[in-house]
Amino acid sequence: MTYQAVPFGRASASGTSFLMASTWLLLLSIFHAFPAMDIAISSFFFSGALCGGGVGCGSFAFGRYESIKLLRWALYGLPYIAAVAIVIGVIAGSLSKSIAAKMPVRRLWLSLATLGLSTGLIVNLLLKSHSGRPRPIQTNFFGGHMDFMAAGSFFGQCTSNCSFVSGEASGAGWLLCLIILLPPKARLWFGPPVAIASVATAVLRVVVGAHYISDAVLGFLMPIVVFSGLIALEQRFLTSAR
Repeated sequence: MTYQAVPFGRASASGTSFLMASTWLLLLSIFHAFPAMDIAISSFFFSGALCGGGVGCGSFAFGRYESIKLLRWALYGLPYIAAVAIVIGVIAGSLSKSIAAKMPVRRLWLSLATLGLSTGLIVNLLLKSHSGRPRPIQTNFFGGHMDFMAAGSFFGQCTSNCSFVSGEASGAGWLLCLIILLPPKARLWFGPPVAIASVATAVLRVVVGAHYISDAVLGFLMPIVVFSGLIALEQRFLTSAR
């Protein structure tokens, strides 16, 4: 049985790509203009008074629970497991035409390219390395020694592996891109648990004080923006090649 790709016309693919990129930029603008949202949501998970001077204050209590740590590490490995499975599938497809006919080989390649471009290059190598934004637990509001910086501000005191944006949330968002690559019946069964696991990964980064909500949301959406852009390029190339 030949694999049937989820239909994306050139116009719909371009429109989706534009919508996702615009949404990402709009959210960044909102988080940057109203930084109190980040502080308020992180404060919700911070037990005790905000620190101010760094003494006599509370902490992110959920970060101390072993069950939360185990759940975080279990969810953390899902994108890597999925990536390995895709690589195996692509290799198998290159060796067998019958296997290739049952898989969306081109879009599997696009998904791997998305992971490399979004989570690898944009998030981890560029944004996290150069944004300078301290994590919540590093800021003086929550017991750290650095000043709070709004999302999109590149003048913070963090020097490496910074808070903007969340790498784990980005990997979790990438998992959502894979749902449309599944056959319809598999999509029905695996789509909801994958979506729940993806959202849970991003939420946990906020709950334990590792990221602000803006870091989690923008990191989560980044691979979706890139994937939709690659799908749009795919459709443009296919249309021009006809």
